[in-house]
Amino acid sequence: MSIAVEQIDKDSELQHLETDKRSYPSEVIAWTIWGCAALFYLYEYVLRVSFSVITDDLMRDFGVQATTLGVLVSCYYLAYVPLQIPCGVIVDRFGVRPVVTFSALLCSVGSLLFAYSNNLFIAEIARFLLGAGSACAYLSCTTVGANWFRSERFAVIAGVTMMMGTFGGMFGGKPFAILANAVGWRDAMLIAAAVGLGVMAAAWIIIRDRQPDQHSVKSTAMIPAKNNLLHGLKVIAKNPQSWLIGVYGGLMYVPISAFAELWGVPYLMKAHGINNETASFASAMVFLGMAAGSPLGAILSNMIKSRVKVMSWSAITTMVTFCCVVYIPNLSLTVTNVLLFMSGLLCGGQILYFAAAKEINPAEYSGTTIGFTNALVMSSGIIFQPLLGVILDFVWDGTISHEGTPVYDLAHYQHALTAVPICLLIAWLIMLFVRETYQNEAA
Repeated sequence: MSIAVEQIDKDSELQHLETDKRSYPSEVIAWTIWGCAALFYLYEYVLRVSFSVITDDLMRDFGVQATTLGVLVSCYYLAYVPLQIPCGVIVDRFGVRPVVTFSALLCSVGSLLFAYSNNLFIAEIARFLLGAGSACAYLSCTTVGANWFRSERFAVIAGVTMMMGTFGGMFGGKPFAILANAVGWRDAMLIAAAVGLGVMAAAWIIIRDRQPDQHSVKSTAMIPAKNNLLHGLKVIAKNPQSWLIGVYGGLMYVPISAFAELWGVPYLMKAHGINNETASFASAMVFLGMAAGSPLGAILSNMIKSRVKVMSWSAITTMVTFCCVVYIPNLSLTVTNVLLFMSGLLCGGQILYFAAAKEINPAEYSGTTIGFTNALVMSSGIIFQPLLGVILDFVWDGTISHEGTPVYDLAHYQHALTAVPICLLIAWLIMLFVRETYQNEAA
C-alpha cells in the first residue's frame, strides 16, 4: 500500500514538468499486464496469511510452543521489512517483469522448502524466503499502473490492487484451511509451490516493461541530484514526526499482523468451539473490513480536513470493538463476525499514516518517506507475532494434549490478546503529539 503513494508522487512530479504526451496501449493490454502482477500480489498474500490456519499442526509437527511458533511466522517480516525502502530502486533498475518472475520463483522455493522442512531452522529459512519474495509485490502492481495507464487512472489501480491483497488474505483463510485439512499442510504447501511456478511462468510470458520515452527521460533528469535514497532517509529520520507517525502505524497494524495473520484463528477456535475452517472465515472479516475502511477513512479525512482526527478516532474505536470481541462472554459467532468486520472497518483509518508522513516531510523525498514509514509499520509483525506467543507460554498452565502439544485455554488467549488493545491505546496517545498535516496538502 505504501508504494502506491510513492508512485502517485512520482507521477505528480512528472506532471508538473510535462503534459502526459506518452502514447498508451489498449485498456485490454494494460489490464492484462496489471492483472498478472496483481495475481502475484494475491498469491503472496495467501502465503503470508495461510500459517494462521495451521498453527496447531505446526506446533505438533515441530514440537514447539507458542513463542517459537511466533518467531517462526515472524521470519517473514525479517526479510520483508528491510526490503521496503530499497524496493523502489530494485523495480526501477530491473523492471517489473524480471522482479515479479524472480519473486514468484522465490516464493515457490520457500513454499517447497517449508513443505519438506524437517526441523525448525529450515522452516524459518523457508518463511524468510517467502518474506523476501513478497517484498516487491505491491510495488510491482503500482509500477505497472503508473507505466501502462494514464495518470488519472492511477488512483483506481492503486485501490483495486489493495483489494487484491485483501482477497489474498481471505483466500489464505478458509480456502487454505479446507485444502490443508483435506491433504495435510505439507501437501498444501507443495500445491502452493506449484501455483507459484505457474504465476512465475505467467509473469514472464505476459508482463512487459515499458521504457520511458525520450521526453520523460529528459524531464526526470531535471529532478535535483541530491534527491537520492541515503540523503532523503537522513532528512526523514531526523524529523521526530516521522517516527511518531511510523510508530503509530506499527501499533495500528497489530490487529492485522498479530491477530488476523496468526493468533486470531486459534483464539476463535477456542472461544467458539469451531474448527479452523470456520474460524478462518471469521478472521477474514478483519481483512474485508480493512478493504472497505481504508478508502472511507481517506474520504472522511478530506471531508473534515484533518488527518489527525481520523487517525485518532480509528485507534480508539478499533480498541473498543476489539475488546468486545475478546472480552464479552458468550458472544454468538454471527455477532463476533460483525464485530471483527467493524474492527477492520474502523482500523482502516490508519492508512492515513502514509499521507500524514508524506505531508510532514519534504515533497522531494516522498517516496523515501513512504518506504521509511512502511518499514516501521511492518516491523510490528517482527515484534508482536512472537510477543503474543511469549505471553501465551508465560500464562500457560502446562497442560499437554495427547499429541504432545501445549493446550491453551480461552483465558490464556485473552491474556495474550490484551497486547492488542494496549497497542491501540498507545497509538491513540501518540496522536496527541502528531501535528496536523492536512493544510500542508492544501498549501
